[in-house]
Amino acid sequence: MHSYAQGNVGDFAFKPTADGFVWEIHAGPFTIRYTAMIKDGTWHEVGDRIMPGKDPVRIFDMNLKRLGDTSWPAAGAVSPK
Repeated sequence: MHSYAQGNVGDFAFKPTADGFVWEIHAGPFTIRYTAMIKDGTWHEVGDRIMPGKDPVRIFDMNLKRLGDTSWPAAGAVSPK
């Protein structure tokens, strides 16, 4: 996977799972692991900072709910409900 964030860019291993995917960023002494679960039209993704010998620390938690189909970009954005 190719990712951009806060002026940084990188290529990371993308691992499909039974209900989503996992990808990791290795950053010096720690790893950031993102785990996404997709179920019933909802995408839930969390990010954990993992340091050797310590408990993971949750640094990111996102929930996205699918609103419906769209013909974007030709028809414009889907409006919020």
